[in-house]
Amino acid sequence: MEDTNRTAAAGEGGAAPEDAGRFGRAKEYVGDKYAQASGAMKNGYNTVREKVEDVDFEAITDQVRSYVRSNPGKALLISVGVGFLVGLLLRRDDAED
Repeated sequence: MEDTNRTAAAGEGGAAPEDAGRFGRAKEYVGDKYAQASGAMKNGYNTVREKVEDVDFEAITDQVRSYVRSNPGKALLISVGVGFLVGLLLRRDDAED
């Protein structure tokens, strides 16, 4: 009876080595793609971090303040337009629910 169970298990598991090989190749492929994506994300993060470190936010703030003081009407219209666009993007449409 043990022999029949072993042969039945071997018959069912006959494809197991092939499946294990396919699984191993798939696992290796996914691991490689993960490593590539991880490396790309790290490089992108470092690039952005370096660019942000180079920006002088005080100078930009001073430029914005001087622009707003010299063109208050334009600054108000720009801020209203940006607020409207952000509102459109963040608005929840109840009709689609």
